Amino acid sequence: MQTVSGVKRVNSRTFLEGFLGLLSAFGPFVMDMYISAFPQITEFYNSTPSVVQLSLTACTVGLALGQLFFGTVSDCYGRRTPLMMSIVLFLLATLGCLASPSIAMFIAMRFFQGLAAAGAVVISRSIVADCYSGSALSSMFGIIGMINGVSTVLAPMFGGFIIGAYGWRAVFWGLAAIGVVMMFGTVCLRESLPSCNRVRLNPSALFTGIRKVVANRLYVGAIVQYGVVMALIFVNLASGPFIMDSYGLSAEQISLVFGANSVALAISSGVASQFKDMRSVIRVASMGMVGASLLLALALMLHLGFFAYEAALFTLYLFVGAVCTTSTALAMESERTNAGIASAFFGAMGYVAGGLASPLVGLGNIFITSSIIFVLLTATSCVLAHKSMKSAG
Repeated sequence: MQTVSGVKRVNSRTFLEGFLGLLSAFGPFVMDMYISAFPQITEFYNSTPSVVQLSLTACTVGLALGQLFFGTVSDCYGRRTPLMMSIVLFLLATLGCLASPSIAMFIAMRFFQGLAAAGAVVISRSIVADCYSGSALSSMFGIIGMINGVSTVLAPMFGGFIIGAYGWRAVFWGLAAIGVVMMFGTVCLRESLPSCNRVRLNPSALFTGIRKVVANRLYVGAIVQYGVVMALIFVNLASGPFIMDSYGLSAEQISLVFGANSVALAISSGVASQFKDMRSVIRVASMGMVGASLLLALALMLHLGFFAYEAALFTLYLFVGAVCTTSTALAMESERTNAGIASAFFGAMGYVAGGLASPLVGLGNIFITSSIIFVLLTATSCVLAHKSMKSAG
């Protein structure tokens, strides 16, 4: 492979930007696109809302575990073969969701959907680490960060439109169509991990790789930073609809607000990727998150009105996008030799942190609880930015 300006020529940059962006956005779409269909699914299976919500939990668990599995396997067998395996498994699980005769089977198929989709997400980051370095790596993660951030917020919105027009099964047919597109993309993808850089699949090599990754202070600091900002995003996704409903917004208006905030993520992800000193960006953006979260808490606790709430939230998302992009680039740059394992732990951290934080907004008054969580998370990010990044440097 030839290296030009820090980029290993595998496929064209245009192809990689589009295909890897699609892979990275797959997790949010698989997890969130069908949320609006909960009432329809509940009625279809003659079940209860709490049981149907287990399908979301099962998918989240699958996304976390699948990244650990496929990330490790891709370090041993390359990127293309495990990626193709994950897509085939996803298509089978999606057909299983459509054909499930019971809610129990549907929940099981959702777990395998998440497990398979995790392969696309984790391997996309590994391919970027294989093919890019330095500023090119940061720029590529900035593009992927824009796509991923936007898809996280827009997935429920698109799903709502599809479900309203064609019913809940249409979402899964749409996901299957995306899976077919990704299969063709994988056929065109050239292998990015040379045989000489692969590791043996045995417990000793696996534990050695894990020890190296966990011992890397810069990597650990970066993935904890990423976990914090993912927790922020999940907390907003969990609390936002209830808060905006109290302001009198309709379901369509709430979707538009989520879309507007995704623009903030996209803007800041793109801007952050242009800076060379990623640790400085994290420090500055973390301090910005603290200031924005304090303004947000003030707007919520004093009930200052919707526009004050949205202005503070939009500003917070501007800084969140910057931390997302730079923490991803720092983590993957610092563990290039164990990119699969590093990407696996990185992705799992985001879903675990988000899954643990989002239920907390339901404790007590949602305005007060959300305010406290936002401030605590951003303060934690600021402390991490100054301590862990400084010690790593």
